[in-house]
Amino acid sequence: MIDQIKYTYRAYRFRYKIDPDEINYLRANLKKGDVAVDIGAHKGGYLYWMRKGVGKEGKVFAFEPQKKLFDYLQSIARQENVVIEHMGVSSEEGEATFFTPKTKKGDSPGARIGRLAGDGQYDETKIRVTTLDKYFLEREICPTLIKIDVEGHEGQVLRGGTRLLKTCRPRIVMECENRHLKEGSVFDVFNILLESGYQGFFFQDKKLRPLNEFKAETHQKSGEGRFWEAPGYINNFIFENHQ
Repeated sequence: MIDQIKYTYRAYRFRYKIDPDEINYLRANLKKGDVAVDIGAHKGGYLYWMRKGVGKEGKVFAFEPQKKLFDYLQSIARQENVVIEHMGVSSEEGEATFFTPKTKKGDSPGARIGRLAGDGQYDETKIRVTTLDKYFLEREICPTLIKIDVEGHEGQVLRGGTRLLKTCRPRIVMECENRHLKEGSVFDVFNILLESGYQGFFFQDKKLRPLNEFKAETHQKSGEGRFWEAPGYINNFIFENHQ
């Protein structure tokens, strides 16, 4: 009962405080019977609203590589219209090395596939990974909306879904930051979608702005401390393909 209350409370914090624009976008663009995908589900802040959006007629597929969080989601969020997978999503099917920052809780929102120079203490594990094309197209499932939060692995996720992106043209809600990328920049990630016929946007001052107005040196300016929490810092992006 307490876990259920915490799960619901977290979901409402995402809607009204953490990512209000993105959650409202998700709610406005999911309808009963749709298929939503949550890559990097963590503790279900987005999953909660996806499930409500697609209704009993739809389906949500959530991917979470962290065993502790997968078990938590299985106990708190699994329903007939929710499938929770203990695996990651990448550019190739198989196995990957997963790094989780050492914490007292044993889980972290900063866990990811691959490690960056200068990282602190991590627990290293092997995880199963699949691709968007492999998992969904072979099952003849066409997602309506995909949320991606994978701490710098966005490019690999998208490269593993090139056929799906062109066939299904799902809406994409994606976190992407230069500070998480091992090489290249956020624009290299954006180009994967742009070259597939997508248009990009971001929220600023409650309004959806075109991607060509995004300036990394301004909107993702690095600095001292937790600079990514500074007002005006942009790390979530929307992509749509209406061709």
